[in-house]
Amino acid sequence: MNPKFDTCDLTDLAAAEVIGSPASRTSRERMPDVAGEFFQVQPAGAREIAVRGVLVSAVKASADLAVADLKAKLLAIQQYVGVVADYAGTDGRLYSGSLLSAYRQAGPMEVSAVENGVQALAHVEAAIVAQP
Repeated sequence: MNPKFDTCDLTDLAAAEVIGSPASRTSRERMPDVAGEFFQVQPAGAREIAVRGVLVSAVKASADLAVADLKAKLLAIQQYVGVVADYAGTDGRLYSGSLLSAYRQAGPMEVSAVENGVQALAHVEAAIVAQP
């Protein structure tokens, strides 16, 4: 299953995600003339989810058109950076109230001849901050 942010697919192929640990939220205090520390534990904080995969253009008549299509698709997804919405992972699990903190191309675009034309692809990476 392709991961989705809001209603937008973050990848088209080879999606993989690494789910980080929830952030530990504690405060520590030391008191004068008392040995040791006092820890106050709060509910768990947000976790970061790293997503990697491949974004693919539509099949086009030329390499220039395929690259232009892929760039437009990449820029359209980048419009979600800084937005809070639902994130659905590769297993379908829903993380409500998540922030897309980064979405970037992770290497050069590649162009290949396919049946009926040319297609461009690029590896992409996304960083999502999900609430616990």
